[in-house]
Amino acid sequence: MKEYIEDLFKIYNSAIDSYNSKIMQRINEKYTIIDKSMIATYIYIKILENLNISDNTASDVLKNYLLKQIIYGETGNLALEISDKTIKKSYYEVVNKLIIEKFEYKNKIISKLKYNYTPIENNKYTKLIEFCEEVSEYSILEKIIAQGNIEAKKYLEESQKRLSKIKPELNASDLVEKEEILIITKIENDEFTNTNYNELIQIALNLKDVYRYSTLTTTIPENVLFHQYTITITSIIFAEYLNKEMNENMDIHKIMYKSLFHDFSEYKGNEIVTQVKNYNQDTIKLFAELEENDEKELKSKVGEEIYHIIKNAKKEKEGYIYDLIDKILGIAKLWIEIGYMHNYTYIKSICSIYQSRFKRFRNKDNKYQIDEIKNKEFLLEFLRESYIYIKEHMVNQDSIMILQYFTQEDVDAMKREIKEIKENPEAFLA
Repeated sequence: MKEYIEDLFKIYNSAIDSYNSKIMQRINEKYTIIDKSMIATYIYIKILENLNISDNTASDVLKNYLLKQIIYGETGNLALEISDKTIKKSYYEVVNKLIIEKFEYKNKIISKLKYNYTPIENNKYTKLIEFCEEVSEYSILEKIIAQGNIEAKKYLEESQKRLSKIKPELNASDLVEKEEILIITKIENDEFTNTNYNELIQIALNLKDVYRYSTLTTTIPENVLFHQYTITITSIIFAEYLNKEMNENMDIHKIMYKSLFHDFSEYKGNEIVTQVKNYNQDTIKLFAELEENDEKELKSKVGEEIYHIIKNAKKEKEGYIYDLIDKILGIAKLWIEIGYMHNYTYIKSICSIYQSRFKRFRNKDNKYQIDEIKNKEFLLEFLRESYIYIKEHMVNQDSIMILQYFTQEDVDAMKREIKEIKENPEAFLA
């Protein structure tokens, strides 16, 4: 089980590395390539929804696109503005080969969970995601200007020119390209603000500014937009392993969409600390009501279909998988800070690792259809071993630092708890 846990850490850490890659570096100190890609993803999904397109190829293109962003941690920004189509074709061929090589290397250093990346030939959906990237960059530049960066105006004008240049090449008789023409026209006429695309983009930009863990002395602050990216990538990889190696039948596309939207209700800044939210039955009820009110407003902004994904994210066996990963990575962040970044002051956050957070995964009367999962005991064991791995490493990492935040009696109690869970697995979720 240790191999699965450490694979998960490597994938998580690789995503963190990729998140350091910036776009428009001369004028931008805030937005990363993955921010841009996530906003492009939501635009892409909204276009498909508006056009009533439900196509597995479209979802496969999106899955590969999201996986590909991981490579930027080792290569930096691979996007270049090339006007000559002949050169552009050659450049993309080189980039695709490089990406494949990088994934081959990454798969060598992980034991069980693998990046299942296969290049997809150019089609209308790969072209659509490129268009969405242009709109994403335009929206980010608008945000940068709104925050007072006047120098970005020149880049915004260049972005708009690129979009206008695309317009004559589009075919108005094609359903997707007709929608692209409509979006460009709205931007040109300064009417894009009033579209449902912009509503969705603004929520994603808000999530970029909502930070998890309140950035409590974190070496690597983690916002909700990036968190959703990380959960999406790890859930896809984990579910694909379950399907291939353990004979499960998980809908990978469904897991992808659930993961991409699972924390959208936090767009107003209500990133609620778990210890407070689950303190007692009164606080659970209070925050459930707050989230419900936020969600009602959210529904009016994102539309019926996306709201349905958000509202039902934790339902079905696919909801179980992403939520399991969500809980494990929630505590994995502690070990990333301490074990990887040597941020020993983060030991104080060990109090956030409560067994009670995981007990509901044993409960058969929950919101998941767990009877459809063939390897339920394996998943519960994975959860238990992750808890032991992280807590044991944190307790043993720095015996002096831990006594800055806990008494010796506290530390001894933690060690007894770990020993009990190791010796009596049922005690973990009892």
